[in-house]
Amino acid sequence: MQRHESGNTESNVVHPAELIVYSLLSNDLDGIYQSINDLRESQALLILMLRKIKNSLKEETQLLYDKSNWKDDNERLDSLRKRVDSLKSRFQSLKLRSDKLEQRE
Repeated sequence: MQRHESGNTESNVVHPAELIVYSLLSNDLDGIYQSINDLRESQALLILMLRKIKNSLKEETQLLYDKSNWKDDNERLDSLRKRVDSLKSRFQSLKLRSDKLEQRE
């Protein structure tokens, strides 16, 4: 900075080249700071999304490999199979009777 003294008044004068350099550097620095802040925000969002995905996969894995849930389902399936087998045999016996009745007529 240059100082000019004229009588009792003192004024500060900034050289135009200094203003240009300061303007260029401050604009670049502001842009860099803004980019860094944008990156931090996007990193925070990515971390939150990854945590949600991780928790979701963890829950899904627990459900897939939890044998207690399978036990109830397997018991129900076995019960349904027995009922279907019983209905099949009943149907076959009814069909045989029906065929015998047809042959008599």
